[in-house]
Amino acid sequence: MLTNIREGFGKLFAILVLALIAVTFVFFGVDLGLTTGTVAARVNGDDISLYEFDRALRFREQQLAVNNPGQITNELRNQIRGEVVNSLISDRVALQRSKELGFMVTDDDVAIAIANQEQFRLGNQFSFDIYQSRLIGEGITTQYYESLQSDALYLNSLKNLFIDTSFLLPYEYNLIIGLMTERRRFSYAVFPTDVHYNDTIIPEASLRIYYDANSQNYTTDVALDINLVEISADMFEESMEVTELDIVAYYEANSDRFISNEGRSASHILLPSSSTDLGQELLNRLANGELFEDLAVEYSQDTLSAEQGGGLGFISRGLFPIEFEEALFSLEVGAVSNLVETQFGIHIIKLDLIEEGSVQELDEVRSILLAEIQEGSAGTLFYEKASQLADLLYTNNADLQSIALALKLPIREVTNLTINNDQQVDPLILQNAFLPDLQDGVISPIIELDDNRLAVIQVVNFRDPEPLAFEIVEDQIRQQLAQSEANRLAQIQAEAFLAELQVAFDNQTDIPMLAQESGASWFEPRWVSRDGVLNDTPIELAESSFILEKPSAGSFVANITQLQSGTPVVIILNDVEFGSADNLEPTIRQAYGYQLTELISAIEYESYLQQALSDATVNISDTAIAPVY
Repeated sequence: MLTNIREGFGKLFAILVLALIAVTFVFFGVDLGLTTGTVAARVNGDDISLYEFDRALRFREQQLAVNNPGQITNELRNQIRGEVVNSLISDRVALQRSKELGFMVTDDDVAIAIANQEQFRLGNQFSFDIYQSRLIGEGITTQYYESLQSDALYLNSLKNLFIDTSFLLPYEYNLIIGLMTERRRFSYAVFPTDVHYNDTIIPEASLRIYYDANSQNYTTDVALDINLVEISADMFEESMEVTELDIVAYYEANSDRFISNEGRSASHILLPSSSTDLGQELLNRLANGELFEDLAVEYSQDTLSAEQGGGLGFISRGLFPIEFEEALFSLEVGAVSNLVETQFGIHIIKLDLIEEGSVQELDEVRSILLAEIQEGSAGTLFYEKASQLADLLYTNNADLQSIALALKLPIREVTNLTINNDQQVDPLILQNAFLPDLQDGVISPIIELDDNRLAVIQVVNFRDPEPLAFEIVEDQIRQQLAQSEANRLAQIQAEAFLAELQVAFDNQTDIPMLAQESGASWFEPRWVSRDGVLNDTPIELAESSFILEKPSAGSFVANITQLQSGTPVVIILNDVEFGSADNLEPTIRQAYGYQLTELISAIEYESYLQQALSDATVNISDTAIAPVY
């Protein structure tokens, strides 16, 4: 299919990327007894392969590794196995419904979608070589990737059906906009903990007692020793020999790139479209000897150029409407055109000067040519080496030494690698090194570090966390307990202040003064809004203000919350202002309308999908959901 693109498919359109649909799915009425060795699940008789399941599971684990480095436990892994199989089942049901509704996806549709994905483009063109090398890096075939894109187009067709038919009633729109743009006015008192921290003394005996009760929290990090083989385009560029004949041939093949277009300096007088008679009058006056510059200043609607006597400066082809350019490039220097009509109005054009195009000689662009030849050749060698690596991994996923020898590449040894890595290891290598699948010594799939670098790794030694001696963590525990006690004392102050607020309000007591006497720092009332206006207010306090009930007129609502540091804060809410769509700029109001319509369509789509799932016959293999302990 993609060979059509390699040979020149034509103008390309939108980018479509396959994503997993996160839909809650309960194994109610589902047969968990499927025993086929290559099938993860069966949906209405349609099989989901273990290959699909394993790829989706690895992708999900990699996502978790980014957000929870070194913390993917077996319990968590079993949980995400269920999430992944649920997601694949939901996708398959949606795919079946899309086809039942008569949506069609052709090979050309798939080719266009893939060709427009930035990851497969070199400049503005689709690159078949990049396409193949990236898929090799991911360990998947072009046929499988194209099937994924076909499924994505079907799923998007179904989703777009809901987007195209969803709508909001005016009162629903106004209600939601009102909530989304609601504003709240509150003051707050911060009760600092540092005064208590500095005065807190923790008995030595308490430190030891706390350590004995919580020693599992004081351990070394998990540590790994890994072997690493990396392929980069740079390693080929450095050893690349480029001859003079290569440079000359490349220059001649790309000579049109080094020729600048002819430039023409022009002036014009712009008149409204309905001013043909005036235009003819000005042409007559020019023919009778009046100056073009004077008439441009007096009559041209293009006020910016009129100030320069109508001067537009140098113009190259492609910058102005075609009618304007055809007239301009047909003139001799000093000549004036007839009336030229474009979408902007009627033009009278004068050619002031011609600047001939120039040619950059070979010596002027030699360094550019050399770099491009080296980069292109290195890219080809990089792709070939990556293909060779993929082939070797297919037949051998345990002996990295033999793979390195076959590729004539060095093995880099990294010892004592921890998740809080302080060595020069790429973050993607770090994430993959701690995936549970690699702890058994298998070689990783190819890891794409960037556009021009690939790597594979093998864990050769795994060290479990070890307890840290009390003496090592003694100061850390002292600080933790002191901070905990300081937070507790500040919380007591905040609770006492909160208890006094109503009486102080009723007695018209100076609230800011009361806060200061209670040991707090006072912050005057300010407005915040749901759409992001904070007025120098910590975001956690703004969020807390929207949880509080709306106060009655002339009253307040208060509560205790915390800053991210754990410092107690008393929020005093005294006013709520419901938003209105009438206060929004038209473009913002329209953008909100699009967002809300998409939200409603997503809700309707999820409801439709839940009903489709409940109607489906689903069987799940034990292999897909079996524990991995």
